[in-house]
Amino acid sequence: MKPTTTTPVAVWLNLHALVMDHKWLSRDLLHDRTDGMPWNGYRVLRRVEDGPMPQGEIAERMGVDAPAVSGIVADLMARGYVLRTTDPTDGRRKLVQISDSGRDILEKLRSVGDVVPPPVATLTAAERRELTRLIDKMREAADV
Repeated sequence: MKPTTTTPVAVWLNLHALVMDHKWLSRDLLHDRTDGMPWNGYRVLRRVEDGPMPQGEIAERMGVDAPAVSGIVADLMARGYVLRTTDPTDGRRKLVQISDSGRDILEKLRSVGDVVPPPVATLTAAERRELTRLIDKMREAADV
C-alpha cells in the first residue's frame, strides 16, 4: 500500500473510494432489512429526521432533480416512513416529515449488530467513536 497523503483532497478521495468500493454492503443491508428500500430513501430519511424539510431543499442537498425526490418521497410515503404536507407559510412548497415508522426503521438500521462491514471491523470501539465524531463534524460543515 502506498503511503497515504493527507491533503484535504487526498483525504476526501480516499474516503470516497473506501465507501464506493464497499457500497454493496449498504445496498444489501437496506434490501434485507427494509423490504428493498433504495439507498436514496435512507438519504431522505436522514435529512428529515431532525425536522420537516421542503422537498425542493431535499433535492438540492442530495444533488438530484425535484421529480426524482418526488418519486423517492412517494415510495417512502407508501412504506409509511414519511408524511408530505403543504408548507403553511408557502402553499406552493411541500414539506417532508419523518413518521414514527421512519424513525423506527432508521433506529433498526443503525443498531444492526449482526453485520460488521470489513473496513469497520478493524476499528476498536474508541476508534469508531472518534470516526463518528469526525464524520458528524464533516456532515455539519457540509450542511447535509
